[in-house]
Amino acid sequence: MTTEYRIGDCVDILKEFPENHFDACVTDPPYGLEFMGKEWDKLQTEAWHQAWATEVLRVLKPGAHLLAFGGTRTWHRLACALED
Repeated sequence: MTTEYRIGDCVDILKEFPENHFDACVTDPPYGLEFMGKEWDKLQTEAWHQAWATEVLRVLKPGAHLLAFGGTRTWHRLACALED
């Protein structure tokens, strides 16, 4: 079995996969707390969360599981985007 790792924007990478491809998704998107001033942890919009969530839903098989971690102060943005 070969494992392939890719680094990049998850929305772009997910578009490379066909529909109903994965059995599960575990994700830990940026919390938007701007931890230690890091650029990768800037506050993301709900539209950004909806963009990756839409692609994840497309590539997950019916009945698949999604485990998405969120920050204590910003999880509501994540939850609303996933619900939408």
